[in-house]
Amino acid sequence: MKKLLAITLLVLSSPVVFARAGEPETWKGYVSDTHCGTHCQRNKMTPDRDCVHRCVKQGAKYALTSGTHVYVLEPQAEAAKFAAENVQVTGSLSNNAIHITSITPVEK
Repeated sequence: MKKLLAITLLVLSSPVVFARAGEPETWKGYVSDTHCGTHCQRNKMTPDRDCVHRCVKQGAKYALTSGTHVYVLEPQAEAAKFAAENVQVTGSLSNNAIHITSITPVEK
C-alpha cells in the first residue's frame, strides 16, 4: 500500500516539475564569448567589445558570464548587440544555453 501511495504521489507531482522547467528565469552578467568566458584576455576586469567580436568571428559563440558560469546565448544575433555589456537576460535554460526572451543593459 505504501509503495502504491509513493508511486501515485510521484506520478501526480511530475507534471509540476516539468511545468516549472519551462518557466522564464533571469540572469545578470556580461555578454562575452565561449572562448574567453569569464577571463577576457585584453582586459581582466570586464569583457572587451573588440575581443568578444574577434573571438566570435574565429568560431566562439556569444555567451553570458554570470559569476563563474558561462551560458551560450541564443539567438546569437540578439546577443551580438550587447557584446561586452553588463546585461539582464530573461529566458529559459536548456543544455547550458539561455534562449533569450528579453535582454536589457544594466546600469553600472
